[in-house]
Amino acid sequence: MGAPRYSYTAVTLHWLIALLLAFQIALGWALEGDNSPELFARYQLHKSVGIAILLLSVARLAVRFVFPRPPVSDGPAWTRSLAALVHGLFYAVMIVGPVTGWLLVSTAKMKVPTLIFGIIPWPHLPVGRGWHEPAEAIHGAMAWLAIALFVLHVAGALRHQWLLGKPELQRMLPWARGRAAGHTLIAVALVGGAFAVGAAVYPDREQAASAEPARPAASTAATPATAPSPFPAETNTPETGETSEEPTAAEAPKKAQLQPLAGWTVAPGGRLGFTARWNGEGIEGRFERWQSAIRFSPDDLARSSIRVTVDLSSVDTGDGQRDDSLRGADFFDTGSHPKAVFTARDIRHLDGDRYEARGTLGLRGATNPARVGFTLHIDGNRARVAGTARIDRTAFGVGQGEWAATDAIAAAVDVAFSFSATRPAP
Repeated sequence: MGAPRYSYTAVTLHWLIALLLAFQIALGWALEGDNSPELFARYQLHKSVGIAILLLSVARLAVRFVFPRPPVSDGPAWTRSLAALVHGLFYAVMIVGPVTGWLLVSTAKMKVPTLIFGIIPWPHLPVGRGWHEPAEAIHGAMAWLAIALFVLHVAGALRHQWLLGKPELQRMLPWARGRAAGHTLIAVALVGGAFAVGAAVYPDREQAASAEPARPAASTAATPATAPSPFPAETNTPETGETSEEPTAAEAPKKAQLQPLAGWTVAPGGRLGFTARWNGEGIEGRFERWQSAIRFSPDDLARSSIRVTVDLSSVDTGDGQRDDSLRGADFFDTGSHPKAVFTARDIRHLDGDRYEARGTLGLRGATNPARVGFTLHIDGNRARVAGTARIDRTAFGVGQGEWAATDAIAAAVDVAFSFSATRPAP
């Protein structure tokens, strides 16, 4: 008759948690280095795996009370006590470790929203900043304790199996009802593989950098390095038509003068994107929603005007957690400042089809001078426009606290746009 076994549910949870723990410990060693997109991604994965371990461990603990367990192996009292201690501490590691990580995220200076594997929102704990340092110390200790317990757990199982001749492994190894040697090797290989994957899932930054072709010196000079932040430049869909915003008292006389000048309506499919540099790596983003009020004629630049209103909450960098961070108080602060507005009434012809619009940009409660260069091709009542601008994010307070410095995220952010527009037929 075979050795009494754990239930299939307990066996499945045991090995899922074992593989995730091995992966998580290896990944944890990669959570160091300069702020970078890679480090940001590592932390997001680390959080997701940690929450998965927490939930699986709670389920495993519940299974212990629902399903009957095999009887404890015979042996000296000290070995039974040590085994019970190791199992108890393992549960502490699997629950306290993720919970203290959750506390770290909840009490961090920058509140980065958590999406489990980029899909499921996970809330912050309602605790004060004072929990941060104790949680950090305990969280680090849990990692080392997990390694020590893993060694003791494996050593104890192998001792019972081969030194004492007790079929201990058959109780927990899947499908190992007879001889356990082959299944043991497979289990060791799987755990070792999980550890190797955790160590390699994000390559070492220095190695990755050495593998990339060197960037021209001019590109780094043109874009100074700055604090952490991810951005991409991509095609965005503007809200078509002109804005219905009422002019201020100061603008009213000018608006009256502009009435005879035809307005342009931006067609769907335009692009309003941006590029920032995070430790030298270009991060691109876009805004999905923006409106424009454009009155323009190459023959009447003195009365031409441009007004673009951007919905900052529509930012899209291809990473939901990063986008939530950009909407937060440390960056765009969309709760208090939902819009960015560029206004220009000084439009100059440079040469050929090149123009420059000089005006102001209002962003995050600050207003500063801004220049936008663009090319314009008019064919009858249709026009194609493309342009660029460079802004200093620090002049608008985009990046607070640890993100205000420019050693990781560059101060300069490049804006690029392109769109088609139409005007009424004469």
